[in-house]
Amino acid sequence: MIFHNVIADALTLIAILNPFGNVPLFVSMSDGMDKEVRAKLFKTIAVTGFSIMLIFGLVGEFLMKNLYKIEMKELRIAGGFLLAGLAFRNILFPPKKAKDNDMLSLTAEDQVKQGVIPMAFPMMVGPGSLATMLIVKSQTGVVQSTLSLIIAFSVIGFILYIGTFIEKLLGKLVLYILSRVMQVFIMSIGVRIFISGVLEVIAKNK
Repeated sequence: MIFHNVIADALTLIAILNPFGNVPLFVSMSDGMDKEVRAKLFKTIAVTGFSIMLIFGLVGEFLMKNLYKIEMKELRIAGGFLLAGLAFRNILFPPKKAKDNDMLSLTAEDQVKQGVIPMAFPMMVGPGSLATMLIVKSQTGVVQSTLSLIIAFSVIGFILYIGTFIEKLLGKLVLYILSRVMQVFIMSIGVRIFISGVLEVIAKNK
């Protein structure tokens, strides 16, 4: 049962972080980079994204309750609404291909530093994924949510590592379709989280 929950939460995080949708954008933004520099950039993106999610998952709920006086049921309503809204927007108005930039004129180290932001945050890790991490952690605890996060980013890191190969193998159209399908899943997850938050509020006020 625990293993099933860990895998289910990992799949939820993967869907929300949407690696298949980000691969074409990341490949486009790193077009022309040296192969080793691009590999280092993608590895740094995965590590940075994981670190942001982990830290926020560990301290986010404490800050919300003690600093902003926000309870988890309120976050479920807001987070679910946000996830569903973002997914709906991405289905109707998908992100455009990245335009040419000045990254190629930088040194290899500076290319990695400049590429991490915005690729890791907010393109991959954003408000929706951070809210989801808090909700997962509140439902399953620190250990299970951390395991789910490790599994999710292991998969995402591998997808990014072979991102160029995936784009060539599947083609941009297939990746586009996969990304849109993931958005439908994200919208469904958002609705589920929203409803659970509303039901919790109703139950408390009875």
